[in-house]
Amino acid sequence: MKNKEAAIAAIRTCKTRESLDDMLERFEIRDVRESIDCLNECMYSPETFYSAEPITPEDELEFTKQIFLTGTWRLNKYYDLMRISDKEPAGFTDA
Repeated sequence: MKNKEAAIAAIRTCKTRESLDDMLERFEIRDVRESIDCLNECMYSPETFYSAEPITPEDELEFTKQIFLTGTWRLNKYYDLMRISDKEPAGFTDA
């Protein structure tokens, strides 16, 4: 991937399928696994669970793109800034 930080920042701005596909192409992210890894990094590395049946890498990429385009991952940035996680109740500190 060319200029990873720039690619991540640019991809995070995408809100349509066309702009996402265009941005992946612009940064020469063409490999299925590389595309999945890049999108997951853009979404702050979410935990994703698939059906009990195995899926192809192409199906995984399609699913990952759909998750990305829902935009709900954008909240993770703010959760991180507020230090909210599923491991620690909000407002709890070790002080």
